[in-house]
Amino acid sequence: MTKLSVRRTVRTAAVTTAVLTAGLMLAACGGEKGSDTAAPAAPSGWKKLAGPTVSLAYPPGLTEQSKAERGNLNDAAALQTEGDRPTVKVSIQSGFAQASTGDDAASVGRALLMATTEVKGTKDAGIKGAKDAKRIDFTYTGTGVPQSPPKGAKVDGVVITGVDSEGKIYSVRIDAQAGKLSDADRTKIVDSIQVK
Repeated sequence: MTKLSVRRTVRTAAVTTAVLTAGLMLAACGGEKGSDTAAPAAPSGWKKLAGPTVSLAYPPGLTEQSKAERGNLNDAAALQTEGDRPTVKVSIQSGFAQASTGDDAASVGRALLMATTEVKGTKDAGIKGAKDAKRIDFTYTGTGVPQSPPKGAKVDGVVITGVDSEGKIYSVRIDAQAGKLSDADRTKIVDSIQVK
């Protein structure tokens, strides 16, 4: 083997090693962010609910509300009703408060919930595409006011909150009257959440 061919072989090996190393580093970075990992496919027949940077899947028993129906606070909402009372509601909000981290967002979420519910706990949520998302579990008893569950009904809820890629706080809230949404379906909704 001549000196020239040795140099070419060494150069080729070095370039190949550099490319492979860079590829592995990029793959590792993507895995850490979680943004390249797709959320689980929604179950057959489920529908999509989307806000500016947050989307999720919800069961076919719920109906998406129009802008006029959901009011100004929600970017998107879907609910299931019995009579004129909501029994399950899924809603997406964003930009409603200042927060720069998932912990800040969770503090805001807890503060908002504590006025009307009993907060059960807060933990890491592990949402696809989101860094440092938090989950807040809560419960409350229906008061019977219009557009709310019947008086005396027990309601279990979950809020998923954090900060999106635009630096804005977001929140996904799931309220379900006892016996109206299975734990499995609640988990599927949470697992389907994607944040840009």
